[in-house]
Amino acid sequence: MKTEKDHCPLCGGQNRCQSEMAQACQDGPCWCRAETFPAVLLARLAEKERDVRCLCLSCLRAFEAEQVKS
Repeated sequence: MKTEKDHCPLCGGQNRCQSEMAQACQDGPCWCRAETFPAVLLARLAEKERDVRCLCLSCLRAFEAEQVKS
């Protein structure tokens, strides 16, 4: 079932957030626990989305690639 919380607020793709998936307790901690989300990336989200919806790994990696190029 599609919900806003299981989709990335930047690209609309699935964020694969373990907290929002039905099997969360069985699959262990979310992938994002091992990642760092820079404040400048989180600032791209609408204020109402911060701390409510999770970004996807693709958006995080795309941001990291942007930083390497600049």
